[in-house]
Amino acid sequence: MKKCHLFSLACVLLLSAFSARLNAESSVDFESFLGQHDMTWDRVPNRWEVAPYTGNGNVGFLFYQAQGEAKNVISIYAGRHDYYDHREPYEGQDLLWIYRGRLPLGHFNLKSEGDIIDADLRLDLWNAEMTGVITTTEGSYRVRGLSHAETDVIYFETDATDESIEISWHPEEPFSSVRKTLDAGGGPKAAGIWKAMREAPYPPTPEPQWSESDGMQFCLQPLYQHRGETTTGWEVRGVADARQIMIASIHHSYPERNSLETVKQNLLTAREWLAAQTFFADHQQWWHAYYPQSFLTINDAEKEAFYWIQMYKLGSAMRENGPILDLMGPWYHSTFWPMVWGDLNVQLIYWTHLTANRMSVGESLGNNIDKYAGNLASNGPAAWTDSANVATLFPQDMNAQISKVVPDMLVWIMHNYWLHCEFAGDRERMRDGVFPVLRQAVNSYFHYLREFPVVGEDGTIHIKHSWSPEYPGGRGQDINFTIGLIRWSCQTLLDINTEHGLNDPLAPQWQHLLDNLVDYQIDENGLRISKDIPFDKPHRHYSHLLPFYPLNELNMGDPENKQLFRKSLDHWLYVTLNKEKKDEAMSVTGYTATGAASMYACLGDAVQAYYYLDFLIKHNRVSPTTMYAEGNPVIESPLSFATSIHDMLLQSWGSQIRVFPATPDIWPDAAFRDLRTQGAFLVSAKKQGGVTQFVTVESLMGAPCFVQTDIPNPQVSIDGVAASSKQARLTQDGFYEIDLKKGQIATLTEGSLAEADFAIEPIPVKAGERNLFGLNKKTERLPGHQHYYKK
Repeated sequence: MKKCHLFSLACVLLLSAFSARLNAESSVDFESFLGQHDMTWDRVPNRWEVAPYTGNGNVGFLFYQAQGEAKNVISIYAGRHDYYDHREPYEGQDLLWIYRGRLPLGHFNLKSEGDIIDADLRLDLWNAEMTGVITTTEGSYRVRGLSHAETDVIYFETDATDESIEISWHPEEPFSSVRKTLDAGGGPKAAGIWKAMREAPYPPTPEPQWSESDGMQFCLQPLYQHRGETTTGWEVRGVADARQIMIASIHHSYPERNSLETVKQNLLTAREWLAAQTFFADHQQWWHAYYPQSFLTINDAEKEAFYWIQMYKLGSAMRENGPILDLMGPWYHSTFWPMVWGDLNVQLIYWTHLTANRMSVGESLGNNIDKYAGNLASNGPAAWTDSANVATLFPQDMNAQISKVVPDMLVWIMHNYWLHCEFAGDRERMRDGVFPVLRQAVNSYFHYLREFPVVGEDGTIHIKHSWSPEYPGGRGQDINFTIGLIRWSCQTLLDINTEHGLNDPLAPQWQHLLDNLVDYQIDENGLRISKDIPFDKPHRHYSHLLPFYPLNELNMGDPENKQLFRKSLDHWLYVTLNKEKKDEAMSVTGYTATGAASMYACLGDAVQAYYYLDFLIKHNRVSPTTMYAEGNPVIESPLSFATSIHDMLLQSWGSQIRVFPATPDIWPDAAFRDLRTQGAFLVSAKKQGGVTQFVTVESLMGAPCFVQTDIPNPQVSIDGVAASSKQARLTQDGFYEIDLKKGQIATLTEGSLAEADFAIEPIPVKAGERNLFGLNKKTERLPGHQHYYKK
């Protein structure tokens, strides 16, 4: 007993020393590191796309001088992420675009005595706040602004020298931007829903209600028939010609009518925190805990900076208790796309947090699916019992009626929910959250197949009519997009059913559909759109490639599948870029580039992955602040840039972990710490001079562990002790199968542990390559600067 006790104690001490060494050698001074990637402005931001921005997932603001505004005014454009309309359907039609979309809020004007002539601003990523100086013809004033991380309060401070700053609130009419476009003669001219939305009544909202209480001012905006209300409240203290501070809060409520009370309480809380001198510390504490959840550095300052700005943007736009991140987050802009888009956009958004190990902020999707599962269940036809569906675009409550169609968009969204559970290792939520909604979605497939049966003589089940999102003329029979989603969803239900011993009576039907579903439609160029539709038109969307990426239903590790994937991917981009007829080539959009980068990374093609990664930054619709718009804001493309970086450094699909699978030669030095994979593993690794120094894999849940590395004949250790041949073995497909229990850490090194260099530190950035984004002299290199800042 004594010997066993001593042995156990020795193991504990060895593990503690090993873990301490890894942690000590992987410390990062985030404040200094992020400071070299802060966004800076040496000129006055003059529009949404080039403005500094802050947010907390619910409220936020942009700071800029709108074009056409008075020369002595610059504004804080406030936003509330969940500020949606709630009008009732008209003559049985939801009219989502105009009746249920995002609404404009308003802005605070900062009016100075002199005209604004210059700006020197900095967005401090580490502290998530904007600071700087505005220079006028009369003097100047310092500014400091942030959206508090822990409460829905905007803080803004001015400190004037030879100036006087007047702050005032200017609400906007909550009028649908889509309806405004239609009324002006814009938008699609087709009949049907577009004609109905042009002609449907659109009564105005009541006038805002202004009030004051205890030094605070309020502007309450009731919506039409008081179906929802939004209150903006603020308090300004101090001296206009010296230092003054404004605290503001915004709350949207429906069906409750408590926005005024909520805002008042938020402002009282902010008062208390400011008086107790905890306001800034509490805000910074959230951000200082958020950033170190993982770390990544590459010897490419521009790509590294872009990546970390996306981490800032992600933390500013998403919260676990917040709404589903739509195309704008807290930063409203007049748009023709005023909701959540479910045919690609929301899916790309909710990949970013996974490998980045920022799981909490990404819980908003699953939390809202759980919350609104009843709406999903009522979206389809009444006769389709025990089913679920959602329209391609939908408001935050996911209440979006749809006719007798396949549930492709909902199933793809459920793939994101499934991914979150896979990365989190949350098997209970997989059973209790994913399974019941996915089960109902697959029931919609069964209802569709029963109502519109197309069965071959050999019993093959065909899909009569569905849609390959956004492909021109992409509606028809046996759409590959639909086939892939049916196969993934049925197999996933079977897997969860088996894992948890649910004995679901529908399991035989899921298996029958898998066994008899039509094969993928393939020709000499790879995957087609469908049975009757080849891929032969320029197309920004990669919907027909979904069975490969991200579903991996056609396993990319299989040599034949890999060859088919490469052929399909090359053909998609060749036709889309249309190299032979440049005049007919479509403009490749942001997510075209990031999708291509990620897919080539999955094929191990680092050269092409890097090419398309770089393509995004050079896209002239990517602003110098890393925002992205196609006329209308669409937040997913820059966020998916971070996903592409992840896919180049670390992949986990098919229950296998791939370390540095597509790291280009242009990045000979790269390192990351605590990136997350499917199966709930935290992975750290370092490449120096093109040579991988080490890989560590920490198991959070004890799932099966398969790791691929380019370290030749690595030494494998578990918790600092050399692994036996039974604990670590090389499989035929080149992966190390490691018997790793929950809480254990596997280390792969070329030599002994004692000789390995475990230090993970930021790769030095030259002075000339710091602060490459914002709106400044350095951003003039970017096509997006030239496109958006026409001064």
